[in-house]
Amino acid sequence: MIRSLFLRYGVIAAAVSAMALLGPATQAGVSVGDQSGPAVAALGHPTSVITIEPGQRDTAAEPVLGIQAWPTPSRRSYHITSSCQPYAAAIRRGAAAWTGLTEGAGTPVSCTNSYITGCGGGTNVVGCNWGSGQRISLFMRGVRDGALLAAHEFGHNWFGHSGFRCAGWGSAQEVMAPSMCG
Repeated sequence: MIRSLFLRYGVIAAAVSAMALLGPATQAGVSVGDQSGPAVAALGHPTSVITIEPGQRDTAAEPVLGIQAWPTPSRRSYHITSSCQPYAAAIRRGAAAWTGLTEGAGTPVSCTNSYITGCGGGTNVVGCNWGSGQRISLFMRGVRDGALLAAHEFGHNWFGHSGFRCAGWGSAQEVMAPSMCG
């Protein structure tokens, strides 16, 4: 009896320890390695929109009162093209999520009136960052939170997708989730 009790608690302790050690490693996917090689530069980073049933959300997609300025490994700049003028305020809010990202010259940000194609796969693609900051396209009408979509695509200047399912404002890793859920 005592032996089975020790065995049971030993298994529980091992499982808790494994979750404590592996959980953060699997969700800290912002630093997923260098994804800026030639093959990735040609395809881009697609971000899709998916529909989930109420109660299935695993993130809080609503923006927090003050958008965080998460650290980045280098400084970058962007400019908003005429196609994005109606969405300029949301794009600037998304850019504010990252330190070292300023408006001016740099990455052109354009907006489309439909889902984006030619970004490296996926369906219902609402955002794409080609070549880690060479060009960004956004389908702002395809998402509820345009600032979050912009923040996500700007994040691809430095980072790949994280292990989160749905993008949200909770952390840099959550912003970098591969899907906008709604």
